[in-house]
Amino acid sequence: MRIIWRISFYFRKHRALFALTLLLAIVTTAASLAIPVVVRAVLSRLGDGEVASGAFIAGAAAIIALQFTRELFNCLRIRVNNTAEQRILADIRRDLHRRLLDLPASFYDRNRSGEIASRVIDDVANVERALLDGTEQGLASVLVLAGVVGALFWMNPLLAAGVCAPLPVVLGIGVWYNLRMEGRWRGVRRAAADLNALLVEDIQGNRLIQSFALQEREKGRFNTRVGTLAKETLRAMFQWSLYSPGTSFLASFGVIAVFVAGGWMIATNRAGFGFPDLVAFYMYAVMLYEPLSRMSMLNQLFVAGKASGARVFEILDHPVDIASPARPVAFPEGGPVGAHFDRVSFAYDGRAEVLHDFSLDIPVGKTTALVGHTGAGKTTVAALLLRAYDVASGGVTINGVDVRDYSLTDLRRGIGHVSQDPFLFDGTVEENLLLARENATQEELRAALEAAAAWDFVSRLPSGLKTQIGEKGVRLSQGEKQRLTIARVLLKNPSFVILDEATASVDTITEKQIQRALDSLRRRRTVLVIAHRLSTVRRADWIVVLERGRVIEQGTHEDLLASRGAYAELWRHQIEGSSLV
Repeated sequence: MRIIWRISFYFRKHRALFALTLLLAIVTTAASLAIPVVVRAVLSRLGDGEVASGAFIAGAAAIIALQFTRELFNCLRIRVNNTAEQRILADIRRDLHRRLLDLPASFYDRNRSGEIASRVIDDVANVERALLDGTEQGLASVLVLAGVVGALFWMNPLLAAGVCAPLPVVLGIGVWYNLRMEGRWRGVRRAAADLNALLVEDIQGNRLIQSFALQEREKGRFNTRVGTLAKETLRAMFQWSLYSPGTSFLASFGVIAVFVAGGWMIATNRAGFGFPDLVAFYMYAVMLYEPLSRMSMLNQLFVAGKASGARVFEILDHPVDIASPARPVAFPEGGPVGAHFDRVSFAYDGRAEVLHDFSLDIPVGKTTALVGHTGAGKTTVAALLLRAYDVASGGVTINGVDVRDYSLTDLRRGIGHVSQDPFLFDGTVEENLLLARENATQEELRAALEAAAAWDFVSRLPSGLKTQIGEKGVRLSQGEKQRLTIARVLLKNPSFVILDEATASVDTITEKQIQRALDSLRRRRTVLVIAHRLSTVRRADWIVVLERGRVIEQGTHEDLLASRGAYAELWRHQIEGSSLV
């Protein structure tokens, strides 16, 4: 019930629409309940000769008017109810998207992108179906049920008791089914999420799959997950195949009771019960069990929607561990800034420490380089500066202020980041550049592209700045994508820049082009360079060598070579490797 209670908070925001839905449903129900009364009145006049024909005409007109009223108000009710439901679902989707944008990097480390997408798309859609049918048809069914029971007991309490006798059993089975099936539908949603995750992975890794001829392997994995989803769904539907016919069979006893008991009462002339009463009673009995049958179907949707709702609220309830402080300090503007790591320790979830008792000074306006083997902790240093994660102990400061005391927006606006794997949105070159500064002029865009050594290739694109570059910039080369991200950072004009393996995956000629762009980026800024290729750091003001999360050497390029330590060994291996090439 907690999930239903949570969803009810969204209902309250649109309570005026639901009050109108309730009013329209009451009118619709009243029109439906009046029809058997009219039929009973007309049939009771059968023996009145000429009066009967007039009564039939008047009765037919009354029934047509009631049917028209019922369907007109039903149409209005559906429209109003659907409007309320879509507004609620829009609110849920907005809250879900907002939370996903605020969640820390650790959440995405633990959850597959395909599974997250499954929750946002499939699970919200299941909640939508439960809301759409549950509130619209469920409300109407409850009102009809209450109205019919009242009408039955008003006409004949004894016979009404017989008709309603199966109701407690049917309702009890419904509660039992609800409790039993919740776990089954969670299994279905998990299987669907696994399938969706694999599908997204195969789409994103399509080129790798083809290059390694992994099609048969992926077909096997996909078929396995399709089979698991089918198995879980069939397990859930097997219970439904028992529940739905079973409740219908029990409900039929109520209708049978009308014929048996009602026929006996007519035959024995008990309590003035006649044929018109029997017809009206039968019509009410059918009306009684029709909403019960509909509610059993809604129960199926409700259980599935509840399981999906739980998965949606898992995201909405996930704590935002990385957040802006209540009273943030203003991030320094107007020039480069310095940073300092003071005895920092940090470990990713479930892993050994990446940084241990790590200290580093990044002086204002200088270029500091971090080098070392893979896994030494270089990229983690960048992530801690950007507050993608928070330190376990120690502190990270910028201009003497702990990064946790800045607002996340100001902190990340003040730091430009160029990574090894540049990310571009599916859109035009211009749209991707304007992410840095949405009011930039065409002249400023061109100046940034020229400074990033990117204007030459952009000007040759079919539509220049208006060229669509595809998902993740797939229509551009790696070097072109990298230069566009550098142009974007130049347009952002941050006071601190992180270059994280910015030339690691490009050829030598492209590297030289990017290095020219990086020279533009370094001017009048504090720069942290993270690199494997030592040729990219030799001009740094200060070089720091990391090993297993600790600083083992630091100095200028010349001093480190002269000391013949770890840096000199790395340099020798890379120079020998390039000589062989």
